[in-house]
Amino acid sequence: MTRLNSQLSWLGQHNAELVLKNIEANAKMTDLGARQQALEELARVTGERDVQRAVAEQKAWEAEAQTAELQHLRTALEWKEAELLQKEVTIVTLTGTLQEKGKALEEKEVAIQNVEAALKEKENSLSSLEEAARVQREEA
Repeated sequence: MTRLNSQLSWLGQHNAELVLKNIEANAKMTDLGARQQALEELARVTGERDVQRAVAEQKAWEAEAQTAELQHLRTALEWKEAELLQKEVTIVTLTGTLQEKGKALEEKEVAIQNVEAALKEKENSLSSLEEAARVQREEA
């Protein structure tokens, strides 16, 4: 009987140890479950962050492409502006040249009119002399 009591005592102690180990195992399982849940939440948040990062990277790429396009358009506009300025300078130069030629032409027209007037006077003078010579021939 002592032996039986001894075995019962040992079994009681062993059972108590197993109960404690079971409680510890349950606590660890609860802790592992919480950790698993935290890891799953972290994975979900990480996935959302990755999606947001991908969207942000896409938007950044699009913004860079738009910036490059705008720079290209700005450069083209600057070239057009330079061409326009060059054409304006050419127009001003040609206008000045045209005005100078117009003035020179007016001066030549005045000179031609003066020459025509002088020629007309000489013609009149010649006609007068011819008339005088004819009159003298007739008198002679």
